[in-house]
Amino acid sequence: MPKKLMFYSPFAGNDKSIAEAAKLIEQHRDLIREGKAWIVIRGFCGSYSSRTENLRAAKNRSNQVKSYFITHHGMKEDYYRTANTDESYRGSKDVVALMGLEYSDTYKKALEQAAQARRGSLERLRADSLAALELKRAEALRLEQLRADSLAALQTADSVAQAATLPVSSGQSESAEKPERVYVPTPWYIKSNLIYDAILMPSLEIEYRISDRWSAAVEGNMAWWHNNGKHKYYQLATILPEVRYWFKPQGARRGHYVGLFGGGGWYDLENGGKGYKGEGGMVGVSYGYMCPVGKYLAFEAGAGVGYLTAKYEEYLPLDGHYVYQQTSRTNWFGPVKLKFALVWNIGRWMEKGGRK
Repeated sequence: MPKKLMFYSPFAGNDKSIAEAAKLIEQHRDLIREGKAWIVIRGFCGSYSSRTENLRAAKNRSNQVKSYFITHHGMKEDYYRTANTDESYRGSKDVVALMGLEYSDTYKKALEQAAQARRGSLERLRADSLAALELKRAEALRLEQLRADSLAALQTADSVAQAATLPVSSGQSESAEKPERVYVPTPWYIKSNLIYDAILMPSLEIEYRISDRWSAAVEGNMAWWHNNGKHKYYQLATILPEVRYWFKPQGARRGHYVGLFGGGGWYDLENGGKGYKGEGGMVGVSYGYMCPVGKYLAFEAGAGVGYLTAKYEEYLPLDGHYVYQQTSRTNWFGPVKLKFALVWNIGRWMEKGGRK
């Protein structure tokens, strides 16, 4: 903040920049831990009248940013390199810029050697591909000649057969029988939880039947609604993989099951007076039943109980800003999900007798 020796994470779009910086750290976390790369932070300050004051403020700000990522993202002091200046950054006198990563000389050399090795492999692959293409062309020419010879022999045999056959008319016409088409189910299912859809949290689930007894599914839900003018947020996203065991399934779209699920999610909930933002995870067991509706659809009802834990930051929306209050954690054991879903079996049509 201008003229303040402090770092305020939600101030002036900092939350977006912090998210991008955290993503960069996560993508290179292994390299940083192994000492192959460092996080480089440059501090800028041109607010004060003397160079000494500006450098002191820039150093303090870069150290505060460094401390934030050490506290919130599992970094260490040794992972950072800082540089400070008393100059403005693109016209702004109060900026701390997280510039990115700096690779070690040893790792840069290893990258160059790997690139050279890849170029050599690509050249060899290109030569092998050209040779394979020539073989494929030669084989295609041979098959085309064989097809032409077979067609000529077939035409000759057909001419001989027509000359030796006398036409006989029975006075009756035969009608070609139209093949019957049947719907064949597949092991893939797409589902949508109508309960979550009704509370404006659209859901989508994909399930695969491994066998008559076992299946695997992944369910995702998301509600990402907000009103910045009134500071109201209804943002919630979850993803829950699950494995299920079916008791005596009576068909592709009918039967009872029990399941084991686990997953997590993110949320930001605010009603205009107080907000809660964080993430959490859950594990538990489920029970459900599915029954068919027509040829293609089914309904599935179920519920799940388990253990849920969530960490959240409490904040107050004041004067266009979000003022941090405290960080808390809550734990819960009991019902964690409820389902009444519309199910679509991704089947296919086939002619009776096996022809697709």
